[in-house]
Amino acid sequence: MDFPLWIIGLAVAVAIGFFCYRTAEAKGRNPIGYGLLGLFLPLVGLIVVLVMKPQAQISTTGA
Repeated sequence: MDFPLWIIGLAVAVAIGFFCYRTAEAKGRNPIGYGLLGLFLPLVGLIVVLVMKPQAQISTTGA
């Protein structure tokens, strides 16, 4: 009765997907897209989210 390793892999992928979602949201990026990237390609998503720069804020003032 070995514990199925796919359950651990799925839990790790969901955790990384959630981390990518929150990090992308904090950096002003598309959180759903980066969350899905982290869910389906955890290592790639994690690297991309950690190295991306925050998106520049667009000023809406008339100056």
